[in-house]
Amino acid sequence: MSKKQALLRTAAAIIQQDGIQHLSMERLAKRAGITKGGVLYHFESKSNLLRQMNEMAIAEFEARISQHLTEGPYPFTRAYALATLDYMKTDDAGLTAVFLSSQEDKLSGKLWADASLRWDEQFAADGGDPDRVLELRLLCDGFWFALTYGYSDSFKDRAACIIRDKCDALSKGTS
Repeated sequence: MSKKQALLRTAAAIIQQDGIQHLSMERLAKRAGITKGGVLYHFESKSNLLRQMNEMAIAEFEARISQHLTEGPYPFTRAYALATLDYMKTDDAGLTAVFLSSQEDKLSGKLWADASLRWDEQFAADGGDPDRVLELRLLCDGFWFALTYGYSDSFKDRAACIIRDKCDALSKGTS
């Protein structure tokens, strides 16, 4: 992992643990064990840092989607759902922290809006019943909410089971 990626992950950890209001270049430098100048070498401003955090998070999520793409009905929809579930199995809370940060920065919000439009096109390209696609996508959005706001493990486990069941049903062409 590069120093820049490590700083992005450290910034995400600060947001997740302390809240977006506590992220500053000074705090990031202190937590990373470098000077503020070292942080500024990689990020010219907090806004630039937030934008790059969001770019990294979107790229990582899209890479996970690609890893889950398989043949069969609704390939993108199923891959999107399985990529979402990947975040339940990791200690990487970075993506949920980045979701929170995107609300603070208009440019980052636009990055997510653009990604969402790309995903909309891929959901539509899956064909089939658009209501089934929407149902699974809404379940995934709810799952992200549960991850972001620390819902109980039993809630997340049950939600993950429902999402997996819906993916299986899509792959088999059943309801």
